[in-house]
Amino acid sequence: MTTIRVVTFNTEFGGHDDSGLGSGARWHGQVAFLKGLEPDVLALQECNFWDLLGNRRMYQTLNALNMGSAYLAYANETTSGHRFHSVIMLSRRVQVAAQGADRNRYHHVMGWANLILPGLDGLIELRNLHLDPFDPRNRAREVAPLEVLAAPDRRSLIVGDINSIGLNYPEPDWTQLPVHLLNGHLLMPREGDASDRDATELLARAGFQDASHLVQQEAVPTAAFSDGDVPRRQDLILMSPALAPALVDYRVHRELVEKELSDHSAVSAGFDLSRLT
Repeated sequence: MTTIRVVTFNTEFGGHDDSGLGSGARWHGQVAFLKGLEPDVLALQECNFWDLLGNRRMYQTLNALNMGSAYLAYANETTSGHRFHSVIMLSRRVQVAAQGADRNRYHHVMGWANLILPGLDGLIELRNLHLDPFDPRNRAREVAPLEVLAAPDRRSLIVGDINSIGLNYPEPDWTQLPVHLLNGHLLMPREGDASDRDATELLARAGFQDASHLVQQEAVPTAAFSDGDVPRRQDLILMSPALAPALVDYRVHRELVEKELSDHSAVSAGFDLSRLT
């Protein structure tokens, strides 16, 4: 079987309450749901405290999901003391040619891996992003080095919590959001009160394609469902032009929000690698 499933999901403080220090009831629900998706590539964000005691929570999650390998990208400390680590988990069908992380260019961290997939000659290059939630200009800087991954000879995936609205998502009504939270979402004041989309537009101009376009789900929100917030699509799966022909399905899994397991939906996409040979 040549189809693989890619999933990205922001766990909201690693599935634990009290900013990651409290009850793990949500984590148990998340694991049960994600296991049912049978991911081959699982990109997770906000994995707070998963690095402690030898990455204990990461390995608990890996074993509960019955996946093959995991890599934790250690995040920078925020102004409030959080470290929003990200994690890449792979099924036993996927091998790793190389992997690592970059904290120097990123507000949190970018985890990356070069993957060997069944039945495919060459690599798929994966980037797991959790971009700056506060500074639109920094988000543009964070994605700038990734444009080369859209070169004609490179099969690449950029996934994660972009913290910027995906292409073709309708302009939200930002008057619902408290004014002290607007700067992380809007253009500079002299440019008007429209959404900042620089990060996603830069990646699109480089050639990356959004998996949601396949099934016309560009307007389906993935995050920010709490009272007083503005729902938006910011959890994305982007493909280089060389990988896009393999895309066969895409879905937003709102159940995780409806069950109060996270403030983000999971997003998944299927890729039939036989289309690339």
